[in-house]
Amino acid sequence: MEQITRPLGWNISHFEFALMYITFIISLAFFIYGFYRHFRIWALGKKERISLNIGSFIKNVLFQYKVSKRKFGLFSHVPIFWAMIILTITTILVGIQMDLGIKFIYGDFYLFLSFISDLAGVFLIFGIILALLRRAFFLPTFLRNIFEDNVILILLLILAIEGFLLEALRIAYFKPEFEKFSFFGYFLSHLLFYNLSEYEISFWHKIIWNIHAWTTMIFIGYIPYSKLFHIFSSTLNLIFYKKELSAKHDVNKNLIELLSNENVSEEEIKTGYHYLKDLPWYKLLMVDACTICGRCTSVCPAYATGKPLDPKKIVLDTRDYAFEYLETKEDKLLGLVVGEDAVWSCTSCGACVHSCPVGINQLDLIINYRRGLFENGIYPSSLNNSYKGMENQFNPWNAPKNERYKFAKELNVVILKENPKYEFEYLLWMGCAGVYDNKAQNTIKALVNILNKANVKFAVLGDEEKCTGDSARRTGNEFLFQTLAFENIQTFQKYSIKKIITICPHCYNTIKNEYTSFGLNVEVYHHSEIILNLIKEGKIKLNKNAQKIIYHDPCYLSRHNNIIEQPREIINYIGNLIEADRSKDNSFCCGAGGGRMWMEEKIGKRINIERVEELLNKEPHMISVSCPFCNVMISDGVNRKNVNINVKDIAVLVWENIKG
Repeated sequence: MEQITRPLGWNISHFEFALMYITFIISLAFFIYGFYRHFRIWALGKKERISLNIGSFIKNVLFQYKVSKRKFGLFSHVPIFWAMIILTITTILVGIQMDLGIKFIYGDFYLFLSFISDLAGVFLIFGIILALLRRAFFLPTFLRNIFEDNVILILLLILAIEGFLLEALRIAYFKPEFEKFSFFGYFLSHLLFYNLSEYEISFWHKIIWNIHAWTTMIFIGYIPYSKLFHIFSSTLNLIFYKKELSAKHDVNKNLIELLSNENVSEEEIKTGYHYLKDLPWYKLLMVDACTICGRCTSVCPAYATGKPLDPKKIVLDTRDYAFEYLETKEDKLLGLVVGEDAVWSCTSCGACVHSCPVGINQLDLIINYRRGLFENGIYPSSLNNSYKGMENQFNPWNAPKNERYKFAKELNVVILKENPKYEFEYLLWMGCAGVYDNKAQNTIKALVNILNKANVKFAVLGDEEKCTGDSARRTGNEFLFQTLAFENIQTFQKYSIKKIITICPHCYNTIKNEYTSFGLNVEVYHHSEIILNLIKEGKIKLNKNAQKIIYHDPCYLSRHNNIIEQPREIINYIGNLIEADRSKDNSFCCGAGGGRMWMEEKIGKRINIERVEELLNKEPHMISVSCPFCNVMISDGVNRKNVNINVKDIAVLVWENIKG
């Protein structure tokens, strides 16, 4: 009976095997040295303990979750990834049997291994051809197309074709019927080699085997010096991935306490990334993990509108400078290395972070580079008025602080300092915009009316409320942020605040996600959550009309904090919701986040115009928002387009359509 296995080492001399092992050792030496070069970069960073993230490894490495979110990743990268895994395992198993003499590749296991390896080879070739076709004919603007990238794909394709030719030649020589399980090799053997003599088959087998061996060794040695190194760096980054909220930018320093010590050093109060040594080691691993796929670039609103910011370039410039530093040992301010204008162009929308398939947090780099620049006195002068306002008047408009109290009195709501024993469920956080911006004032008025109609017990702080410091932190002024945070927290504790409602996603994010680092423990609600609950509980009822209402998702609500469906449900109670092409957690920024509200937009197309044009393409009757910054920017865009269409917050929509 014919043994179901394959001959190992067939047709190859001892000299050829010896030569292969010698070249393998040389190739491995090149690989190890290349890996060491990358390790030296990671070692430049601060030493910090970090736990393994096995869930991230399983989800984004093994299951390629984020990669497969885009069609090309699903149909090209995923087949290539799994094919390489299977073929590498097969090669290792064959090597174990051949070199160690442990015989286990026979019978049903051999048939299974033959089938799965051929299937993997077919998927590998399919994925590579798809990638090459994309680069040749359908190259996106955000994807680089350089010679090296094509060489990598062609090298992989050659390896795959060589493997199938060797299999086909072996099958043609021995002609075993069970090799039908090696379905593609079996097909090629009949198509190309069955009519050749045994001498011709062995001759071509020897030639191709040697070429395949050399190609493989070149491939192994080349990995650490090419884009292919992301096989290791991206995997390690996802294993050591520190799961952080994309809009939570804490520092492990209490600047208020540190600055109260007259002997404190400049180094002790430094909060940002000034130099490479300021980055933790896993952040340097992170920048080395970039696959240069360009997904972050493709979703960046600053890049899309002609600004100097490219999130991918921020990462790559940091990585390239790290390699340069190994040679020169020259310290350079990182914010200047990647480009001052690029750093200040960011709207902190987080689209780059959420799109990256390998766990790179570009926004964390940018915020910390801003801190480094600010602490060296390098920041846009247009921020000075907002900083002055937050310091003296406790609002970035730099408007009189007593306007908060006046507006609260106009609303006829309970102000806690006048009635400290009042029993209430919620603190209504009016926010700076809610007091100092006319459109946001309308939102607050509508929300107050809704809460009163539903008999919700709430109160406000009046002029005891101060800016949360969101814009200060996003623009690198960490001391100002912490000062405002501590003062607000003291006020919350003074009145034993347990629940907070806010109309501003930026305030929501700061109080809910960042004040917790200073010991605050409260429940924070966006007004859309409260309004929807009141509707569902039957405490307010709405009139339905036929208006087509398009909803613009605020980045700090949808992408950063996953409040996506609540505003949509509210709109569907009132009219007919229509979606923008980019919506929900894939929304396009209005342009005001990251402190950009207070900076002049001089370069490229205005981001809010880009967004408004997208919304208007759907021909809505009305645009709805749920963020005061978005309200300002979208309204401004509509005015600049000279279009007669209303932009309204969902609270205003609800109040205008409430029954009774």
